[in-house]
Amino acid sequence: MTYISRKFCAAIASAALVFSQAAVCAFADSEEEQDVSAAESYATEDVVTTDEESRSNVKYAAAKAEAADDEKEQQEEKEEEYAKGDVNNSGKVNITDVTLVAAHIKMKKMLSEKGQKAADIDGNGKINTTDLRAIIAQVKGIRPINWLELLETVDESSIVPETTKFTKLDDIVSVRSDVTVNWTAVEGVSGYDVVISGAKRTERIQPRYNKLTINELKWTDDDIISVKVMPFKYYNTPSRRGVKSFSDGYECKLRIKPANVTGLKAVSERNYVKLTWNAAADADVYNVYYKVDGKEHYYGQYSERSLKIKASPEKDYEFRVLAVNTFGNSYENADKSPKVKVHTLPYYAKAEAVLDKVGWDLQKAFNWCVMPYSYYIDGEYLPRDGSPGMEWYADRGFKAHEGNCYVMAACFCEMAKMLGYDAHQIASCTLSWGSSCDHSWVEINNYNGSGKTYIFDPDFQYEKGQSGFQITYGDKGTWMYDINGTVKREIMS
Repeated sequence: MTYISRKFCAAIASAALVFSQAAVCAFADSEEEQDVSAAESYATEDVVTTDEESRSNVKYAAAKAEAADDEKEQQEEKEEEYAKGDVNNSGKVNITDVTLVAAHIKMKKMLSEKGQKAADIDGNGKINTTDLRAIIAQVKGIRPINWLELLETVDESSIVPETTKFTKLDDIVSVRSDVTVNWTAVEGVSGYDVVISGAKRTERIQPRYNKLTINELKWTDDDIISVKVMPFKYYNTPSRRGVKSFSDGYECKLRIKPANVTGLKAVSERNYVKLTWNAAADADVYNVYYKVDGKEHYYGQYSERSLKIKASPEKDYEFRVLAVNTFGNSYENADKSPKVKVHTLPYYAKAEAVLDKVGWDLQKAFNWCVMPYSYYIDGEYLPRDGSPGMEWYADRGFKAHEGNCYVMAACFCEMAKMLGYDAHQIASCTLSWGSSCDHSWVEINNYNGSGKTYIFDPDFQYEKGQSGFQITYGDKGTWMYDINGTVKREIMS
């Protein structure tokens, strides 16, 4: 038995505390634990104990010190809270926090208790996409997590509940799938509420900056959509936080379907009608329709803007062209698509054969019609009153290439008509010294777009040796034509 003083025991206990926690624990675990009360340890100045009792006292003191350290650490950890959004307590909010919160929401990897508290940005006891968006906003620099605390506090009366005044932006014709709407930035705003409205649905978007890209593929059921931009700023009031106050905005219309066709023209040419038109905004193809004899027909769909359409001669046609985009939608006012009317040119086979030979030119056709004068063709008398009709005279002139003034005028009139001129054969007479002489010539109205009517007289050129091409009534040296029908004037064609 060994006698150990109380002071000696205290010294031994102090020395044991210098050891590492691991060493003390290992030491304690190797011995049988004994309950030694404080009263028993410090009852007398001199205590008689065994070696085992001495080791037990050292172990007790070390365990007590360790327990105190653990309690202190737990208390410090309990008092420490993670900053909002900093779910891993790294000292900053970054993409790692975004990833951890997203994994928690998807229940792939759960956050710690403190991490969950830091992730609950709005403090509603739930962690959802609203909280995630708030953290993303801070990471992207859009707005800080504590933005509500940073807002200016204003009186309730200064809050404007909605935008009432709009500045008109230029309307837009869409060009394919994406369209960007731009407007003048409003200084100091928090963002813009944009309302896109179609015939059957409305969509609300909140861009931060003064432009918006609209995907028109989402709006192909609509012809025109309206876009309203409403700038706003957030404020706090004595009774509420984060209240929107609006200012004057902007508005425009966006045409989803292609614009209407413009510049539609129809010109009757040799055995067909030439149809042309201007490009329509956002049109990929064009549907062509025509109406004849009171019935409309679909002609086809074309990407080009110029067509030659075979047409029956001397018929009234009406053409209509409808712009179509790749979505299969046409202009919203399809019934108002442009229309154009044309009377097709007559077809004369013999006149066509001569034009093919001499060239499709009015002057060349006229020159061919200045032919030898004859009263008979193949023994058949040629009347000088126009009674057989233009085609009767022309058929004989094209066959024999000779004839009287009626034959010459008829051949030229047919070729002029096939060339697209508003030509008419006149059966009349010339006046001289109180007498008259049967005569025929051709008038062309609005010749070459001049707005004037000119005379074309092949027989005059044959007989007088002067030009009978594009002359006017009363020209010096020409015949005195009975233009007023004093004696006779008939329009044969």
